[in-house]
Amino acid sequence: MDALRTEDLRLDIGGSRILDGISLSLEKGSFTALCGKNGAGKSQLLRCLKGLRKPTGGKIFLGDAEAGEKERMKRVALVFQNAEMQIVSQSVWKDVAFGPENLGLGRDEVAKRVEGALSLMGLEHKAGQRPQTLSGGELRKTAIAGVLAMKPEVLLLDEPFANLDYPSTKAVIKALVSLHREGYTLLVVSHDAEKFLAHTDTLMIMDHGVVSECGESRVLYGKLREHDIYIPAGASFEELSWLRA
Repeated sequence: MDALRTEDLRLDIGGSRILDGISLSLEKGSFTALCGKNGAGKSQLLRCLKGLRKPTGGKIFLGDAEAGEKERMKRVALVFQNAEMQIVSQSVWKDVAFGPENLGLGRDEVAKRVEGALSLMGLEHKAGQRPQTLSGGELRKTAIAGVLAMKPEVLLLDEPFANLDYPSTKAVIKALVSLHREGYTLLVVSHDAEKFLAHTDTLMIMDHGVVSECGESRVLYGKLREHDIYIPAGASFEELSWLRA
């Protein structure tokens, strides 16, 4: 069953075609990598899927039903490249609680969601800490925990490893692997395929506003070089993970 699906999705900005007839599907519980060169349209696609930008044409479905912007804002989560943009409170606990509280949930339900999200991200011991004191990886995991507390059906991440050092990158990859095992549907945009691709089910490659390649990651990963996306020469699929380094 598909968690999210698009049909002929198109986006024009300033007279330029950014997304050109994208039809894709994310199977429920899948872990998908979306790769492509700068300007391919990856980030704009995520914004359309989330409901932050209105497509010029096409349809977006959640499950079997077409979903408008308001519905996607509730049911699809997006973690931006700059995690600091999503940190709004003076402690990790309060930041993760911000979303559920704004849904008008009761205190017990908010606490349950915060505790669950912090546990998934391995941040229980950081609950009372100020976000400004966290490492880059911890900040990104806090941002992920904040959207998990909203109980999304699909989790989108835009360049989650950007500007992170080696330990922080490994921590975020480990968190994503854990979420996949928990059954979350993940779509990760990244230039750093060699860091995490071995853990994904599906690989999509975007080029000039279209998904030019889509298939099983293990089968398709060799195509990345044809699109000027770096993977180490001679590396097997299993070696494309910093958790094994």
